[in-house]
This record gives sequence, structure tokens and C-alpha cells, in this order.
Amino acid sequence: MTNLLSMASFGGEQRGLVAVTGASGFIGKGLLAQLLSAGWRVRVLTREPQKWVASDSVGVFVGDLVETRDWSGFLSGVDVLIHAAAEIRETDLMMAVNVEGSERLLQAAVAANVRRWVQLSSVGAYGPVFEGCVDEDKPEKPVGPYEKSKTLFDQMLRETSSRTKLQVCIVRPSNVYGSDMVNQSLFQMMRMIRRGWFIYIGPAGASANYVHVNDVVSALLLCVVSPLAAGKTYNVSDWASIEDLVVAMAKGMGVLAPERRWNLGLVMGLARSLQWIPRWPLTVARVRALSGRARYSTRRIEQDLGWRVSVPVDLGMQQLSMKR
Repeated sequence: MTNLLSMASFGGEQRGLVAVTGASGFIGKGLLAQLLSAGWRVRVLTREPQKWVASDSVGVFVGDLVETRDWSGFLSGVDVLIHAAAEIRETDLMMAVNVEGSERLLQAAVAANVRRWVQLSSVGAYGPVFEGCVDEDKPEKPVGPYEKSKTLFDQMLRETSSRTKLQVCIVRPSNVYGSDMVNQSLFQMMRMIRRGWFIYIGPAGASANYVHVNDVVSALLLCVVSPLAAGKTYNVSDWASIEDLVVAMAKGMGVLAPERRWNLGLVMGLARSLQWIPRWPLTVARVRALSGRARYSTRRIEQDLGWRVSVPVDLGMQQLSMKR
């Protein structure tokens, strides 16, 4: 078996076998493309084999995190497993997919002597944070069902790693964006800006914590090859002010940037008093998201692995809005 973990870059001639879950997802598609471009052999997990064509570079395993019990065909000969699959929409399935099914895959990976597990997680593990700098040592206080399920499995990974030979690396991105993203919140914001309806909330300088999908992919790839990543949890994020983000969107769409600003207390009061209205857009969560001032530290992954932001938030948002 190729010891790909000893390679510090993608420059080696030989490549090991990487198993990928979630390879057809928003982040997974970019990840798969980069792995293949760099010369890795990849085996993907899928529920829809008709969408895949097996080749010398791509193996296809038909399975499901809820139903599959025998993972030997997926994990045989695998050096590294990148777990990017997760249930993000259906609350009732989050524990079954993100925890129970993932735990069965984890135990199978240990039995198959997989060397390293790279986990795609979320900064939601730290809970809602509205001010200050959040690093990886902050206590985990997830609130939502998705965040709770991801954090619980992160804890299972660490515990399993502590008593086995499996190396674990956890990557926690902030809000991931890109042209193929499923989350529509940024596109909704663009529509508000285009129509002249967007209003800033509270004092200037609120945080826009976003990270481009390409930079999440680069972090995952670095965690595949770097020995220093073993046993580490890494935040992956970039920061801009809300004003920077909105101006970039307006520029990309060729419209005037909004200037109106409302008092935070007033807007929060409206959100709380009218939240009973079905589909009311001004939710408490949205107000907090547009007025919070927290940042996520990426110092650890920068120092350990040399990761750097390649698509700054303002540039990325301008490019994104040009396509709308």
C-alpha cells in the first residue's frame, strides 16, 4: 500500500487510494476534480450509480449511510477516507446519517486499517457566536439539530482515534459559497440589493464570515497529505465586513450599493414581534447574522499546513453576483 501520508505535497509520482463520500455534492464535486487532477485514485460512494462511469481513476461503490452494513467493498485498500456526505435538510434523518450511519462507516474504516479520516464538519459546532474571535479551542456548544449531529460525530472521531491507529483530521468551514451552492440565502440577498430593498442593520463593521468552496477543497486536500494534520481540528474561513460584501455584490450586478441603515434594537424588536407570520423574512436569526461581529481564526491551519485564502470574500461575491 502506498504511504501517501508521507508525501508533503501533490508532487509525488505515485498516489494512494482515497475513498470519498459526498462526491456528487457542492463541495465534493470540486474535491473529486482536484483529487483526480493531482493523480489520486478515487473510490466514490453513491446511491445513484447511473450517474457515474467507473474508470482506472474512479471506482464506484453503491451504498447508503443509512442502509449499508457491509463497507468492505468501499474501504478495501483505502489509504484515506474523506467524509463529505451529510444530511443538511431533513431534520428527522440527521442523526441516522450524520451520526449512526457515519459511526458504522467509522468502525469499518478502523477494521479495514484505513490510515486517515478527513472529516468535513462545521463552525456551527461552537454554537451561535456574535462577537470575538473563535479559534479551535473554543468549547463546543452546538444548538441546531444539524450542528449537534456533526459535533457529536466529531467527538466520536476523536475518541476512536485516541484508542486506535486511525488518524483523524476535522475541517470546520464557516459559510461555504460558490456558484453551485444549494443554500439560497446569498442569492436572496442579491435580489434584495438589485431591487433596492436591502437595509444595513446596526453599526457599520458587522462580520461576513464566508469561505469560497475552492478554499475548502484546498484545506481538505492539505489534510489528506500533511503529517501535521493528524489529530487536528481546523477552522476554515475568510472575513469581510457586511458593507464590503454588499458593495461587491452591487458592483457585480451593476447596481448602486444600498446606504440605508436601521437601528439594531428596532429591527430586532420587529423580528421578535412578527416572527409568528408564516414566511416572514425578518427572522431573529437573520438579524443576528447581519449584525454579528464574530470572526473565525484560521491561524492554526495557516501555520501548520500553509493554507491561505485564494478567493477573498469581496472578490468572490462580486464574481458570484455577475452570474446572477
